[in-house]
Amino acid sequence: MDLMIIYYDQSLIQEHKEGKEMDLPDIIYHKSPPLAFITLNRAETRNAFTREMMDSLYRAFDDARKDPEIKVIILGGRGEAFCAGANIKDMAEGKFTAWDMKHFLWDHVQRIPLLLEEVDKPVIASIGGPAYGAGFDLALACDLRIASEKATFCSAFIRIGLVPGDGGVYFLPRLVGLSKALEILMTGRVIKMDEALRIGLADRVVPAEDLEQETKSYAMEMAEWPLEPLSAIKRSVYSGLRSDLRGHLDSISSQQALLTQTEEHREAVKKLVEPETK
Repeated sequence: MDLMIIYYDQSLIQEHKEGKEMDLPDIIYHKSPPLAFITLNRAETRNAFTREMMDSLYRAFDDARKDPEIKVIILGGRGEAFCAGANIKDMAEGKFTAWDMKHFLWDHVQRIPLLLEEVDKPVIASIGGPAYGAGFDLALACDLRIASEKATFCSAFIRIGLVPGDGGVYFLPRLVGLSKALEILMTGRVIKMDEALRIGLADRVVPAEDLEQETKSYAMEMAEWPLEPLSAIKRSVYSGLRSDLRGHLDSISSQQALLTQTEEHREAVKKLVEPETK
């Protein structure tokens, strides 16, 4: 079973605050503060991408990004697969010209990893089944990945004579190193979760029947903390990948100075020092 179906059972929804749902094609979006849940909802095609799905994902991520009650976003896939990526049938039928492919990627698909980097909240991919091709890239674009032991990864582009078009060649070397990334990309082999955990593709691997609850618990480990430092940490990590040390330290000193003025910081420090003053 995949993550989102469990959270839509009435008995479990009652455990949370009432969430907000949006009518978005090809996905399910539900908010139960402090968590937001986004589900790819094309199980009959193994959650293969459509223009509508990509546009819906963008709107859902952007909504969760702007909601001050949401601290962590969870992305899952309905059915047996996390995401099979692009619709190979459309390619086989010649529905994509060169410019069609370019515009599909730039105007729809590639907006997602660009937005995810700007979402100053943790984004967790909950992976219950295969994440192949562009679906693998989508999982890599998330900040963290928790997976069922039955899940598999595959950068399948080489198998159909293509290059990853959704950020995979950008994210993968940063996660597993240059040579391992090249090996994964150039062989197109299937990666099981024991290896994924060992090389850093998965942050946690859990039994399939526990994925839903483990993902929620994983998210709540972060959601218990104030949003301001969560956002500052994510922003600083990603900007630090592109800056030199001096620029990074200058930026982080500004972040630190601002955070000292928050009520959450003051209360936390007060709790720590109170036992010493008694």
